[in-house]
Amino acid sequence: MLHKTRLRINLILFIALLAVSTSSIFARFVPELSAVVIAFWRMAIASVLIWIYTFFRRQKQIDHWRYKYYLLSGIFLALHFSSFYGAVKLTSIANATLLGITAPMFTILYEKFFLKRKLNPIIFIGFVLAGTGSLIIAGSGLLVQDNSLTGKMLGLLAAMFIALVYIFASNLREKANTVSYTRLLYSYAAFFLLIICLITNNTVFHFSFREFKWLLLLGLVPTILGHSLFYYSIKFTSPTIISSVPIGEPIIASLLAWALFSETITFATMFGGLFILVGIYFLISHSPKNLPE
Repeated sequence: MLHKTRLRINLILFIALLAVSTSSIFARFVPELSAVVIAFWRMAIASVLIWIYTFFRRQKQIDHWRYKYYLLSGIFLALHFSSFYGAVKLTSIANATLLGITAPMFTILYEKFFLKRKLNPIIFIGFVLAGTGSLIIAGSGLLVQDNSLTGKMLGLLAAMFIALVYIFASNLREKANTVSYTRLLYSYAAFFLLIICLITNNTVFHFSFREFKWLLLLGLVPTILGHSLFYYSIKFTSPTIISSVPIGEPIIASLLAWALFSETITFATMFGGLFILVGIYFLISHSPKNLPE
């Protein structure tokens, strides 16, 4: 039974990886829209679709005292997506996705200092390697007089925010099913993003039908099919494992970016990316909590 559970979760996480790898690609097809508007519609479309689903299939009510944690999670998710799409617009897809997968560095710190878990010394090596890779990629932006450094910093911020989402999710998912959890999470995120749009004078309804098709795909593929499967799986494993799964996203997204947009990968990105991938692998393989044996 446990072996079947492991295989099922691994398959689910693989499908989720393929789905989330399309996120940066779809965003590139709407260059006229700001990062926060793209993030808003991704969350709004996903939440509306889930609310429609729950209209026909009622879900268990969530304890009211937990709402504040859902609100915080929604804020962090909103900040994650707005930071990530900001990174996609200011630097290469390879850089944005490589820096975006450093979330395990933040979840490991949480598990060490807040959960007081004893960590394998190899995890420290993985942390140093991933951190070194991040510095190599981010540091290369100092030599270029453009916005790439800002984009790389946004990529790291996106990783930190999604790590916080996964940390909250590991607790919230114990008492809520995936549908109830994502319905509230995406709704709060969309609401917070709408407030940001209003404050920054970003018009959320100014787009073409062609652009809306890509926004709809963002709501369906990387969100409903991608992130929702991550939140389903987190009930069976740790935040570090879930935040480590997108380790394959930079490879898939970079190949798609090369094929669709002729986007090249610099030496600094490849060299730093190698450090990140190896470091994240060490973090995954020696995490204090793995899938059940």
